[in-house]
Amino acid sequence: MDTVENNTVSELLDKWYQTFQCNFMNIGLKFGYRQDEVHDFINQFFLDLLEKKIDLTTINNPKAYLLTAFRRKLVDNYRQSTKKRLIVIKGDHENYTQPSIQEALEQIESNTELINALRNAYKKLPARCRKVIDLKFYKGLTTEEIALQTGLTKRSVYNNLFEGVKLLRTELNRTAPGIQIAALISCLGFVIATAV
Repeated sequence: MDTVENNTVSELLDKWYQTFQCNFMNIGLKFGYRQDEVHDFINQFFLDLLEKKIDLTTINNPKAYLLTAFRRKLVDNYRQSTKKRLIVIKGDHENYTQPSIQEALEQIESNTELINALRNAYKKLPARCRKVIDLKFYKGLTTEEIALQTGLTKRSVYNNLFEGVKLLRTELNRTAPGIQIAALISCLGFVIATAV
């Protein structure tokens, strides 16, 4: 590629980075990663795009393309890290793996004490955080839809979601350490529905 094409690709990637960064962050946080981890994933994702030398001008729907590719990167990372957690228990000669998110969900739903802890942690959140969390995880709205419905900016919606999840994680680490935040977030719809 010549210098002119490199500049065009770099400018296009920079534009996409700025435009979709909040979307990437939301996806990563929903997967249960910390904000700093998601930031690293985003940077690596765009470096990988640059190295692949894909003709980016042929992509008709960059948002769909980028968000799907980013989700795949997160899923691949999760699968790789799960494989690394395989532990052989020597005395029993049985394999033990960290429970999947589905198994964790079943464990959480069957644990009334944990559901109550999640419900109490949710009730302790500031009202603005509860509102956006309710719209995101119970009603399934996108950040843009939440912004339209509440009159908040997309950045404020993102900040309130991030703050709410962070507060939930902090509160629940005291109550139920070791539970995956992704599993807890998946239970939020159930907790919100029954939090009346």
